[in-house]
Amino acid sequence: MASLSALRKSAGIGTLLSPLNSNPKISKNEKLNVSTAVLHLAPGDMSGHEVCPKRSPGCTAACLHFAGNPVYQEAKTKARIKKTQLFFSNRNLFMNILALEMVSHILNARKKGMTPAFRLNATSDIVWEKKAFILFPETAAIINKKLPEADITAKTIIALFPATIFYDYTAIPNRSAPGNYYLTFSLKEQNLHDARGAIRQGFNIAVVFPVGVLPDMYLGLPVIDGDRHDYRPSDPSLCVVGLKAKGKTGKGDISGFVQRDQMLIRGGFINHVTLDDTPIAA
Repeated sequence: MASLSALRKSAGIGTLLSPLNSNPKISKNEKLNVSTAVLHLAPGDMSGHEVCPKRSPGCTAACLHFAGNPVYQEAKTKARIKKTQLFFSNRNLFMNILALEMVSHILNARKKGMTPAFRLNATSDIVWEKKAFILFPETAAIINKKLPEADITAKTIIALFPATIFYDYTAIPNRSAPGNYYLTFSLKEQNLHDARGAIRQGFNIAVVFPVGVLPDMYLGLPVIDGDRHDYRPSDPSLCVVGLKAKGKTGKGDISGFVQRDQMLIRGGFINHVTLDDTPIAA
């Protein structure tokens, strides 16, 4: 029976999911008794494959992939590129490794009395609910033995673990995700129209503000502090999830990705952005 280590060896990679507690903000989920495992791929088209189809110049420049200790940046980038290339060159192998890692995380979280969760688009925007793959018979047998509740007949990773919560940020409009996949729509400098449509569909909206700026209302919705933790499924509906700009590039952004006190839209400055299509002039 092919083990997880054997599959990793055949793929020439280490783990797909990042080590727990490697992301300080995601570690804050433990305050809610949630243990979140994350997948980091190489963002944008860094790997030669586009994984952020709706990225903007602003979010590309401010991508959190480039945050953290620069000493580890080269090794981190190489590892994420290798993972991403495997995803596109051998989808089934990638997904079978991921599935087995996810089983381990689910069981380990439960042993600690915590709720397991997954964020697979930590540095990407892949429509996971539509990415079909085939479980290897050996992988299906391992999963069925260790986690009988899993649906080994499922065609997607979200459907494989129907009792487990997944969540992500997305800038791809009109997604229709399964009930166990919670999506928050990301506002960028170029997609206000899509964000308004997402609100009408019932999505919360993630908005990046300058450090120290957190308005009470935005886009006609109440604003919550999205940096208190990362577990977006616990957020109230409907709301704006306010996130502070991070990293040197993000903090210095003037593209409009970071929503400043006065935001340039359609050639005119405005003080408040509302759900209505007509900006309020300053």
